[in-house]
Amino acid sequence: MRTILIASILASLAHAGCIAVPSNRILARDIGDALPYLKGLDPETVIGFAPLPGVQRILSARELTLIARQHGLNPDGSTVSSICVERVMRPISSQEMTAALLSAIGTTDVELELIEYSSQPLPPGQLEFKPDHLGRPLGENPKIAVIWRGLLRYDGQASIAVWAKVRVSVGCALLVAAEDVPAGSVIRASQIKEVQGRQFPFASFPIQTSEAIIGKIARRNIPVGQRFASSGLEELTAISQGDIVRVKVVDGSATLLLEAVAQSSGKRGESILLHNPSTGKNFRAVVEEKGRATVRSSPGA
Repeated sequence: MRTILIASILASLAHAGCIAVPSNRILARDIGDALPYLKGLDPETVIGFAPLPGVQRILSARELTLIARQHGLNPDGSTVSSICVERVMRPISSQEMTAALLSAIGTTDVELELIEYSSQPLPPGQLEFKPDHLGRPLGENPKIAVIWRGLLRYDGQASIAVWAKVRVSVGCALLVAAEDVPAGSVIRASQIKEVQGRQFPFASFPIQTSEAIIGKIARRNIPVGQRFASSGLEELTAISQGDIVRVKVVDGSATLLLEAVAQSSGKRGESILLHNPSTGKNFRAVVEEKGRATVRSSPGA
């Protein structure tokens, strides 16, 4: 019966209102107005630990009396009463959330639409969003809304998960087709033009220079005005089966030049099979450029 009575009293105190404290320590200044006998203490004196965000802690009259006496105070027992303590909590404003997201993008020409975001009350802290936690829309289309997951850091290392649903783009120079480019054709400089546009931030496939496009083969039709993407291009075959290839063999400081016949086709950087007419043996080499390949001997070979 006594336990039920105590629980009832504590519950009524909790519902009566709690003192909100801003950190994970309860300081004398936080509860001084409710407990005048503590005003004699240094305002920064630690009274105890604050509860976790969203949790309430009841400091009983007996506990408060012991705390007062530990600091050389002798309050009148009749003036000591229990108090409820909780953490300061408030919802994040849309302005704060937007500012944190823009800071994480780190560029000036940004268009960001904040559609939804974490609305639960949170303790004072620092919002943190990282680029690799931003969802990727299909085709990295900036018109598609995505979820960006982040953290609210508080009390040093503690954190609470937060999120925002956004539609976001950044200004950039885009390389697009100046005319229709047929599939299988070698792309010329005249077929490329630069326009100002917008793209999804932290895009994984942008081509920055015309040099990265010129001389490549279009994997599929590229209509006029469409942006060039790495996935739609491939290297021109540098060596074809049957070609005579000038081969450089490198063994430490020694270099040997010979001619061989390509037994397979390959692009720059690929390994192909070659035939040495002088020895009748086949070997592999790495394509360097049109008609040239290199063999590097491994240690101990």
